[in-house]
Amino acid sequence: MNNLILKEGEDTAKSSISNLLFLAFIKGVAGFITGMPVILADAISTLTDTLGLFAAYIGLKLSRKSADKNFAYGYYKFETFAALIISISIIYLAYVICLEGIKSLTSLEEGAYRPLAITTTVISIILSYKLAKELKLAAEKVNSLSLLASSKDKKIDMFSGFIVLVSIFANYKNIPYVEGVVTIMISMFIFKEGFFSTKESLFFLLDYWNNPILLHKIKRVFKHEHEIIKKINKIRLRRAGTFIFGEAFVDVNPFVSMEDLRDSLELLEKKVLDINPYIKDFSIHTHIPKSKKTRIAVPVKKGKSLQADVANTLTETEGYVFVDVSKNRINKIHYKKISPLDKQPLNFGPYLKKEKANILIDCKINSLIYYNLRRTNHILIYPNFGDIKKVKQTVQLLLIDT
Repeated sequence: MNNLILKEGEDTAKSSISNLLFLAFIKGVAGFITGMPVILADAISTLTDTLGLFAAYIGLKLSRKSADKNFAYGYYKFETFAALIISISIIYLAYVICLEGIKSLTSLEEGAYRPLAITTTVISIILSYKLAKELKLAAEKVNSLSLLASSKDKKIDMFSGFIVLVSIFANYKNIPYVEGVVTIMISMFIFKEGFFSTKESLFFLLDYWNNPILLHKIKRVFKHEHEIIKKINKIRLRRAGTFIFGEAFVDVNPFVSMEDLRDSLELLEKKVLDINPYIKDFSIHTHIPKSKKTRIAVPVKKGKSLQADVANTLTETEGYVFVDVSKNRINKIHYKKISPLDKQPLNFGPYLKKEKANILIDCKINSLIYYNLRRTNHILIYPNFGDIKKVKQTVQLLLIDT
């Protein structure tokens, strides 16, 4: 995701700030004219929302800055911090509204110019709905926690507007307890929204983030490359503002060449980044374990045991003696005849892979077979020296070398 998309979220926050300032102004004027505390409280609430949205704007603006020597990992968490400020303000707003509700349970202050109060509140509801929708769309596009928190805040404002209408009606009918009961109920709802938003923002700041769906998709990409990746030890993901950062710790095939490993890891990284446009960076840490068991394929022209005669060319090769070695000791052997069809360049690799061979003793194979074995099937190839005649001698020499 590039800076242009972040700029769109920033612009949405800026335009929303202007709308909220206008809304706070008309609410304040209406509150003073009507003398109704609930309208004035609503105006103060909107002004608080404006400060929260301003924090979101600053957070998005700073998150577009590139990393420097002071902030080597970038400024992305500023946006998460802004979301935390907004979430805490929502909790405080719930507290203030709850106090107002408790206070209004036993008292009733008669207001004036109630039609003005009703008109202002209806405008507030419509504008809050419009802003909540715009902020939510921008939040989903930018993957912004702070914009999403502001969207929830505006949704709460919309419901608060209906409470204000109920309060005005109760005021008109001189019913003191209706406004208080409904206000307290709404404050509980607001507190719940603020609590979960605060918890989410705080967890992200502490690098805790749990997204099992994304984690499963990343693991599936690694498991698909089973020829290279032998074991996934750990995958870690963290959220920093709009972006996601991750790293994987894996065991790789010890028989893969460095060139193949480098190319495969670059391709793996690209596949992971393609899973989600908000993944900013993903590192793969590799460990090359020592193989517990190695299977060596030795070409033979006569015999089926460790005393079989080693073949010097693929043409004279009648079959292969497969020798299992672990801890520098020969454990088990078996023989497999090779047909003329299996000696073909495209069939020779699958023949050895079917027998799970890791190392091949060279018998003057051609370049196409050599490339197919090393780059496609990841089989190591060792030379066969002319003075070595038996399978056992070949394996013993290989054990000294490895």
